[in-house]
Amino acid sequence: MTDGHPFLPGMSRETFFAAYFRRTPFVLRGAARTLLEPPLSVAEFEEIRARMAREHPVQVVERPGEARFVRVTDLASPRLAAVSDTVRHALDWPNVWCDAVRTLAPSGIGCHFDDSDNLVLQQEGTKRWQLAPPSGLPEDSLRRRMTGDHTVGTAYMPDDALEFVLEPGDVLYLPVFWSHWGVSDGPSLSISVALNSASALQTVLPLLGEELAAHRAWWQPLAPGEPDLDALWQALDDPALRHRIGETLRVRHRVGVRHGLHAPRTRPATEPEQDDDTRPQPLAITLRGPLRDLLRRTPDLPDAHALLAAPLSGTLWADARREHARHVLLRVLRLLRHRSGHWDGQPGILRTAQTVVDLLAAAEETELLALGRHPVLLGAVRRAEREAAADYWEPADTFVPHVASAVLGIAARHPGTAAGRPLTAAPSEPHGIAVLLPGERWTVPGTLGDTTAVRFDPQDGTPELRTADGTWQQATRTPLTTTGRSDLRLLTHHTWWQTAEQLGISWHCGRLPDHETDTAADAVALLAAHWPAALAAAEAHLLLFTGPAPAERLALTACSPPAPEAAAAGLVTVLARAQWRLLTDLRPPPDGLPPLPSPWDGSAHSAPWVYGQLHAARLQGEFCRRLPGAAPWTDAVLADVARATAAVRAAAPADLALADAVLQDTDHTPTGSTPSR
Repeated sequence: MTDGHPFLPGMSRETFFAAYFRRTPFVLRGAARTLLEPPLSVAEFEEIRARMAREHPVQVVERPGEARFVRVTDLASPRLAAVSDTVRHALDWPNVWCDAVRTLAPSGIGCHFDDSDNLVLQQEGTKRWQLAPPSGLPEDSLRRRMTGDHTVGTAYMPDDALEFVLEPGDVLYLPVFWSHWGVSDGPSLSISVALNSASALQTVLPLLGEELAAHRAWWQPLAPGEPDLDALWQALDDPALRHRIGETLRVRHRVGVRHGLHAPRTRPATEPEQDDDTRPQPLAITLRGPLRDLLRRTPDLPDAHALLAAPLSGTLWADARREHARHVLLRVLRLLRHRSGHWDGQPGILRTAQTVVDLLAAAEETELLALGRHPVLLGAVRRAEREAAADYWEPADTFVPHVASAVLGIAARHPGTAAGRPLTAAPSEPHGIAVLLPGERWTVPGTLGDTTAVRFDPQDGTPELRTADGTWQQATRTPLTTTGRSDLRLLTHHTWWQTAEQLGISWHCGRLPDHETDTAADAVALLAAHWPAALAAAEAHLLLFTGPAPAERLALTACSPPAPEAAAAGLVTVLARAQWRLLTDLRPPPDGLPPLPSPWDGSAHSAPWVYGQLHAARLQGEFCRRLPGAAPWTDAVLADVARATAAVRAAAPADLALADAVLQDTDHTPTGSTPSR
């Protein structure tokens, strides 16, 4: 029995608010029956839906053949109203009601965030949930939602999302603002108990207005000129006014907890109002030259086991990168065509998209293959695919400007293709754009906006950028900093990284290096001396010298290597993550795998994500093996890799083919030079 006021089995109200409320989700297995027994049946749900459709039709939403959603079911179901009453009194929460959703096939209602905390009670079937904290959501979207704008609420899920599978009888807590996406494995039925929230603007400000209406300084006509603010502020200093507002709020809270405060909500933004297929598709895509040859070649999917068993094999991975480049370019073209129906009123975006397509058709094969490992392009594709899956569309398209930034080098080589058609591109810094292919920085004296237009001299390809004040300035082209004897380049603080970090796709752009150029050069020299095959693989897979995000340091977390060793191990980590992403792009893991606990932070993630972590950690360990001499930090890394491998092996599902190649003995040596130790 838990101490304090009982709430759910094994959890008191005090524990809920102290440890979990608006901090982290949790699952309580079998706890739903303490709130609703017997469980809601399909027949009972359909009775509720039919009554709500007659009496409150705005609260009923249906996607034919997929899902049926009923809001505020308390208005039609005494049993569900009793659930709300129980939760309201248990948590001393004034505004609680139940929603219900029934899926008829594997489906959900899309990825979104709510302005309420929610308890999901799984009634029938199973549902897989992905959750992510609100740190990646724009604050303006949260503000608008909390001030009554229900046109915002859609989101997309980062790769490192938490993952849970609910069985009948389970309870899932979803904190407010957390992005969540529930998809059933088949027919299912669940209830969401909404702990509805309100802001001070919604609760305190109206009361303040009522109180100030009694003060002459606030209701009398203002004199011409500047108002007498001192007289206005004086009323706000009245202790009696504050006491009356506080007492009114306390009374309303007690009444709400005792009797409830039901208020129907409006249609959420997660429900599309029209089918995308009905929108015009104005983009013209014509394949020719190397692009046609690459896209029409017979797919040659790599053997994942062979690749993971030889992570540094130049020949095997070269074939895989060619196939991945083909795969990435197909996705780019499909996304451009799919999104083009959303560009009404954005002629610059449509013009840029058409120019991008024409530049791809004019590019050489080597340029097309290099785009397959372009971090900004990869990040933009992943983000756009999440948006499409969540039916989320930003008012101003950001996918096309990021794709345009990736092909600016091709535009400079083919200025005639872009003649008279400025490209809308995403800057990488306030005064310029990093053109990773061919490795230059284009800068201007003026300040650029969130996007900038780029045009080219039709004769020599000299670029000009349009600044935020609308003026065109010729760009100065300087080489990006390289890392000693390597072709890998350094890119310090840039907006691309900030965007990637917010969206959970950080390894595409890599973490901003927190060390000096000399450290990167020393790290390259270290790899060249002790593991040249790894350096060659990094140069083949990556364009930038980067390091892992803090959460991806893995086995390095518990130790403090010297700066060059830390930078070299970090580059190896980014290499491994890029390899894993390539493989899972080309060979998506099967659906329905149970989540696994990460051996580093214990959080539940998708099984492929955890295996990718382990692949990266094993390359970290292999790097340590090759360093001359023993050191405490290298032994700590090797021990941690062995521990993590054993932990994942113990929890691994048997039906993920990629797992076999990752879960090798910890003393396995990847193909390459012999270890120095």
